[in-house]
This record gives sequence, C-alpha cells and structure tokens, in this order.
Amino acid sequence: MADLAQQIAAHRDMRGISLEDAAQAADIDAERLAQAEAAETILDEDELQRLADAYGVGLTAFFGGRITPKEYLFGA
Repeated sequence: MADLAQQIAAHRDMRGISLEDAAQAADIDAERLAQAEAAETILDEDELQRLADAYGVGLTAFFGGRITPKEYLFGA
C-alpha cells in the first residue's frame, strides 16, 4: 500500500497540482486523497481511475506500469 501511496503523491507532485485541486478534478474528497497519499486508506478502482484521468496517465502508472489494481489489491 505504501508504494501505491508514493506513486499517487509523486504523480500529483510531478504535475504541480495541489492536493485540493487533484481531489476536485478526480471527484474525491480531499481528506480521503490525503489519507491515500499517507498510506492510511486505499482508494477503490473507480477513484484510482478518476485520479489517473485527472493526471493524464493510465491507471497502471500508479502500479509501476506492471500490474492492474485488481492484481495489486487481490493478488494475481
């Protein structure tokens, strides 16, 4: 979960987007996004997809491009 949290935060930082703006663009509560970036909660697949869309990346970018969210969350 920590790797995912780091990737989510890194992609936001690379784009120079505030947490609040990212949350608004992805229709995610800002507090929930902050918790996800701190590895305190896991975003669901729909939330991750909206966040990826807001950042202009594919969903697998949050997982190093090598696995899908379901494989990450539920095992391959």
